[in-house]
Amino acid sequence: MNDELKLETFKYFLECYFNVSVNYDELTDQIKHFNSFENTKYHQKLRDELNLIEQLNNWELVQEFVKRYGMRKMNEERLKWLIHSISENLI
Repeated sequence: MNDELKLETFKYFLECYFNVSVNYDELTDQIKHFNSFENTKYHQKLRDELNLIEQLNNWELVQEFVKRYGMRKMNEERLKWLIHSISENLI
């Protein structure tokens, strides 16, 4: 992972809310938990990081990040779905 690209809040979300013990069909519930339990400044940080991911459009880099911190191997289509789903459900 690029040293310049930290994505600390996205990393936190992967490690604490959407870790390997959570099924894909539980993602929306996990986002709701994040919305309920985390401060709104973290909602905005996560939203900013997700926007940055989309702007970079470097899905190989995101794949490595998700594999490292979320312990999930995802193809580009699934990654885009993940980013979109989180973005759409953040308050």
